[in-house]
Amino acid sequence: MTSLRSRIAAGIAIGAALISIPLTAGAANAADWVVAGGGYATYLECWEDGIDYINQDHHDYTQFDCRPNGGSWTMWVR
Repeated sequence: MTSLRSRIAAGIAIGAALISIPLTAGAANAADWVVAGGGYATYLECWEDGIDYINQDHHDYTQFDCRPNGGSWTMWVR
């Protein structure tokens, strides 16, 4: 029979691992986005340029996202 201290220590270790794995994966995932364009007046302009950018064969990016940046829109790719 295991002691209560061993069970508590195991529970803390497992809990810490479960918390740290998503946090480190999320930081790595957010870091792979890069700015590909900016200064778009509307979301539609950003979106249309994003479609064209992804369809070009000059890079390995497969996703884009248009995000507001002050009074304009910025295109991010990964």
